[in-house]
Amino acid sequence: MSRSRNHFQNPRRLIVVGLVALVGVAGGSTLLAEHGAAEDVRVKFHAEQHPQSGWAPCNRNAGNTSASTFKPLSDQAAAALVTPEPETRPDNDKPFTVNGVRHAAPNVYVPTDAQIRAFRAAKTSLHQPALQFNPYFRYVDGRDGMKDPTTDELIQWSAHKWGIPEDWLRAEYVLESYWSMYQLGDETPVSQAQYSEYPFQSRVPGSLEAYQSLGITQVRWTPDGSVGVGAEPLRWESEAFNLDYQASIIRLFYDNPNGARSAWGDKTYAPCEKWNSIGGWFASYPWKNAGQATYIHDVQQLLAKDAWRSSGFLDWSPASLPPGVKLR
Repeated sequence: MSRSRNHFQNPRRLIVVGLVALVGVAGGSTLLAEHGAAEDVRVKFHAEQHPQSGWAPCNRNAGNTSASTFKPLSDQAAAALVTPEPETRPDNDKPFTVNGVRHAAPNVYVPTDAQIRAFRAAKTSLHQPALQFNPYFRYVDGRDGMKDPTTDELIQWSAHKWGIPEDWLRAEYVLESYWSMYQLGDETPVSQAQYSEYPFQSRVPGSLEAYQSLGITQVRWTPDGSVGVGAEPLRWESEAFNLDYQASIIRLFYDNPNGARSAWGDKTYAPCEKWNSIGGWFASYPWKNAGQATYIHDVQQLLAKDAWRSSGFLDWSPASLPPGVKLR
């Protein structure tokens, strides 16, 4: 595994696919434009009976290499706590094709047994098994069990499963993708051999560059396993998997299960830090770096505004889709 800055994270070098409600991408900062009232009267949000408003307790063995005392909820138990909410990103719920190949809607795609086995059997570029790199990957399956869930319902499901405040995640995903499963990020020069290993929609036509980050949480992946080990192709096929995977990384930073995060040899790291665990998704090494702090600040600003309920967010739709992608 490459223990470099921005290992898992999306530095928000976003391709412009109609993010007309966003401004200020330059300088590594993506900020919402002002759109007036925080609440849009055309969309009726429901009062949740079981909101995930706090963090599940941190692993009591976070300071050593013993097994974690934290265990996520089962997929079924998390789904039972979800409150029905409207779909604010209809494209996430539509079947699509990539270069003529048909795919189910990201909201409803259920990973196969073979895909989950391949994900858990993957190894990093340092030949470390994925389940050793992050012991919580054993619980990641993207199988929410809900019938035709909306994007907000999937965010709730992931928040309940992993014990992370749902509004924190809602705000983070506004920053990452505006809740679009078709968002591309991290345009990066790649070798000729690697170029063809990226999914078709990631490849920049006529170049040797690829967008390495995909989906609602912008899961970053490289073919050598140094980033996003095991996540391809489920990170863009399944919204539930994309969310599940990202939340397990946040809990890796928070809980340090089996000493997995401290094994990076980062003396600045400390477990059980809530906001720093969120910020770790953007820049995880070294701990408490400047990029991590900026990312936390931006998420907190969006959280304070309930940005996912603003008219600018609710009115938004992508002006275009990635190369080769067509909605059905």
